[in-house]
Amino acid sequence: MAKKRSSPHIISYRRPFRINVGLLAFLVILVYVLISLFTYLTSNRTEVYEVRTGVLTDNLVYQGIVLRQESVVNSDYTGTVNYYNKEGERIHVGELAFSVDEAGKLTDHISSENEEFFSQEDMQRFRKEAIAFSRKFAPTSFASVYDFKSGAVSSAQKITNRKVLDEIKDLSATSIHTCYTEIPGEIIYAVDNCEDLSFENLTLDDFDRTGYKKNLLQNGSKITAGDPAYKIVTDENWSVAIHVANAEEAQKLVDRGYIQVRFLENQLVSWASVSSRSDSQGNYYVNLRFSNSVSEFFTDRFLDVELLTSQRSGLKVPNSSITKGQFFLVPKEFVFEGPAGQLGVLLEIYTENNEKSTQFVTAVPYSENEDCYYLDDSILRAGEIIDRPNSSDQFTIGKQEELIGVYYINKGYPDFRQVEILSQNEEYAIVKPNSMYGLQEYDYIVLYAGSVHMNSYYN
Repeated sequence: MAKKRSSPHIISYRRPFRINVGLLAFLVILVYVLISLFTYLTSNRTEVYEVRTGVLTDNLVYQGIVLRQESVVNSDYTGTVNYYNKEGERIHVGELAFSVDEAGKLTDHISSENEEFFSQEDMQRFRKEAIAFSRKFAPTSFASVYDFKSGAVSSAQKITNRKVLDEIKDLSATSIHTCYTEIPGEIIYAVDNCEDLSFENLTLDDFDRTGYKKNLLQNGSKITAGDPAYKIVTDENWSVAIHVANAEEAQKLVDRGYIQVRFLENQLVSWASVSSRSDSQGNYYVNLRFSNSVSEFFTDRFLDVELLTSQRSGLKVPNSSITKGQFFLVPKEFVFEGPAGQLGVLLEIYTENNEKSTQFVTAVPYSENEDCYYLDDSILRAGEIIDRPNSSDQFTIGKQEELIGVYYINKGYPDFRQVEILSQNEEYAIVKPNSMYGLQEYDYIVLYAGSVHMNSYYN
């Protein structure tokens, strides 16, 4: 069989190479995204802080002891004590303060009654007290819940006692003894053996809270003749005594005459007159005397107080944002407005032919004094010469001074802004607002000044 010959006229073709534009575009975008992501993850990003108006305090906090004019009233009888007034309520001379039930008849009568003792007015008063407590309640002082509960129960019992007592006839023939007040004042149902304390007899041991005990006088409890039944706060004037470190600290407070005091328990602020004394052991005490607000602290013997001795307001910036910069001092007559309306200087330069000429260089001032502007040292160099416009006067750049400031970043890159510090503590500084070369509220600044350099771009 003959072999098949290939035709000399048959030509083989290869498919030409074609570029897939869509695939190429995808690869370019993918590479760009990966490079951008890598750059973002490995770059040092600058953290930003928004400047806001704030207050900086450098105040002193003390543990104080409350001194009041208090009178303890003892019972003449033994039995079950029943009270008829809310704690802190002001009572007058001849008003029913408590009763002592020797045989328990009052208790038995209350137990046998099925009627409702509380009127709509009583319920409304309880509701208002609960709302007031809920508004000022803080989780950090949960113990106040128990105080509120105890006060509510006590108030309910006193309302019940008073109504039942009105129903019992011929009290003189019973074993119920009613006791009336002999002096006016606010009634308190607790004693702590500190009622006789005064600023003149105060000692350092009195500030020790570890051994302090307060005896609560509870409605319906047993009482023995001669035991305390209640006490009366007889004067609106009261004071908080504090122990200070030395005579100098005491004298600084006394020299003020009056001082603002913040009570940390409820953030109440009040003015107090100031006096001081020392004892034979070299301890120094300061007495903060008030003429109001005694009702806010009837049941307290110890209070933490903050003396508002220093408080400055302004723009609040972190200390980490504050830095220092070096600037050239240039006489004001050498700085002028250029063609584009920007300030600058006329710098001497040399052309390619070694001919002397001048060039306008933009140089924005960062501060000024009476005679000079502070110009950026990244624009000018020490030893360069500038000319005074329309004059033969020249000035050689050289003298530098330091400015305190922050890196302003509203425009997307950090630029130095001078600040004038009014007050400062360990974390923040209060700076003067709205100064010519300074900051305004809501400006953005670099949080950590050490992370950038002058005129570096914000990442």
